[in-house]
Amino acid sequence: MQQIFIELYKYRQAWLDMDAGGREQVAATVRGAMRDLGAAGVEVVGWGFNDLETDHRAPFDFFCVYKVPSFEFQRGFDQSISQSGWHELFEQVAASGMIESPADILAANVALERPSPRT
Repeated sequence: MQQIFIELYKYRQAWLDMDAGGREQVAATVRGAMRDLGAAGVEVVGWGFNDLETDHRAPFDFFCVYKVPSFEFQRGFDQSISQSGWHELFEQVAASGMIESPADILAANVALERPSPRT
């Protein structure tokens, strides 16, 4: 079942302290990983700046949105991000889950349903 994965992130001091050459090396590694994601069936919906004028803005500067092929793939994606050292350079929060219809999610909201653990 296809999933959505959303990252919100901002710089950590380690990124700010890194010289431009080091930052470019990290960016080059991420660009390479992005090519591999496409080959694995991931759709990059988009990356962007978190608009300063967003109502109820989350306190993060950037976002990434992906469609990933499955829950299992998403768990592996999470592990790859952690193992890459990304979290030492960027503070990140994430959201992910199966794509559902608005009607189904609204019905779940009315019934006070919450996400349940996947097994």
